[in-house]
Amino acid sequence: MIRTEPTPRRPGDAGRGRETGQGPVGDDGRDHTSYLFSWELHGRLLWFANLRWAAVVGLAAAALAGPAVGMPSTNPSLAVVAALVAVYNLGFIYLLRYRLGPESAYGDLRTAAILQMVTDLAALFVTVHFTGGCASPVLPFVVFHMAIGTIMIETRSMYLLACAACGAAAGLFVLEHLGVLVRYPSAAGGVSTVATCGLSTAMLVGLVFGVVYLTDSVTSRFKARNVELHQITTELQRSLAEREAVERRKSHYMRISAHQLRSPLGTIKTSIQVLLDGYLDPGSAEGRRLLEGTAARVDSLLAIVNDLLELAKMREGRVKAPWARNVSVNQILADIFDAQDTFASEAGVELVPRFIQEGAAVLDWAVPPDLVYAFENLIHNAIKYSKPGGGTVTVGLAVDHERATVVVADQGIGIPDGLHEDVFLEFVRAPNAKHAAAEGTGLGLSIAREAVAMHGGEIVLQSAEGVGTTVTVVLPLHRVPPELSAP
Repeated sequence: MIRTEPTPRRPGDAGRGRETGQGPVGDDGRDHTSYLFSWELHGRLLWFANLRWAAVVGLAAAALAGPAVGMPSTNPSLAVVAALVAVYNLGFIYLLRYRLGPESAYGDLRTAAILQMVTDLAALFVTVHFTGGCASPVLPFVVFHMAIGTIMIETRSMYLLACAACGAAAGLFVLEHLGVLVRYPSAAGGVSTVATCGLSTAMLVGLVFGVVYLTDSVTSRFKARNVELHQITTELQRSLAEREAVERRKSHYMRISAHQLRSPLGTIKTSIQVLLDGYLDPGSAEGRRLLEGTAARVDSLLAIVNDLLELAKMREGRVKAPWARNVSVNQILADIFDAQDTFASEAGVELVPRFIQEGAAVLDWAVPPDLVYAFENLIHNAIKYSKPGGGTVTVGLAVDHERATVVVADQGIGIPDGLHEDVFLEFVRAPNAKHAAAEGTGLGLSIAREAVAMHGGEIVLQSAEGVGTTVTVVLPLHRVPPELSAP
């Protein structure tokens, strides 16, 4: 009998998760929260471009009506401005419809929004210049324009644009009063004085920054709620998709289970009916063979039911699982070797233990019955599917400070390509496995993977048909189960 002694536990380093104070971070490391507004910003930019046609019409109308109200400078000046606004507006519409779609990166759309703001402000100040400077009736449109921009662009950029707009206005008025630029009369007639221009500039600065602040105060709340709503919607969609996947898997699981149970039950019913109808005497040789076959079918059914219960227990009963401290993987493997020795001898298979002198693997927390079931299934399959005439099944163990790695390798019939993942699904058996051994539920590997996953580990299978199979199980040594660490 093989016996091993556990070694004292070795403390592992505490795991560190990635922390961020921003929104959801994708695999590319970018904050995806800022991209939530792409669709909304694209729609607003298109709306803004359509609104700009009203400005074109207004400028053209002012160019025609200006001389009649005492502003001869508006014609043809504002007509030229109207033409320029129409041209660059067509360019923005083309950009938004054919180059920057709703799914474009938020940064690209934001750049387009800032570019529109800058060109519009330039056109506005040219219009202000030709309609009376600081006495121009067009000045309120600068404030209106800043309010629209604040809805589309983040606060910092809008404050920079507000500074630029106020500086441009002050510079324009200074140049006009210094005589560098021609001073044109307003619709009220005459030209403004230095005092009135100073007052107009101060009012413009106050209104521009006040509007940006107030508009941002209102829209920022809606943007925050928009982000929250998007995150909630995304989480609900993810939960719904996961639930649908679970329901589909459950439905598939029930269909397969019913099919696996129906076949032996049908055979059992037929056999019993033959005996009840008197076609065979239960005491005769033929009757006894029929009863033996029925008993074998019942054993197969019990094996399926037991495996199904074991799988259900692992999937649904983790909170109530009998977690134990300081569980020795070496001892579990040694006990399984003792239990499988007779089966291996009958199959002519040599069991090679390579987990005795390789170091002791002690799990801080584990469910021993589940690990026994998993490793016993892997070792039993390695013996069961060895080639006729015997072979070698080797079980190795490697240990480091963080994990234990168990490798079960055989020289058996192997698994065909394309089925290496499928064999971990419920009731899936490779065709050559069915041919080599008729008995089998197709649940063993599913249960083994479930048991390993419950311990925070992973299981990897490598196989070549006709050559053999190697299954590698990696288990963390110092993992604390979530159900035990939760308050």
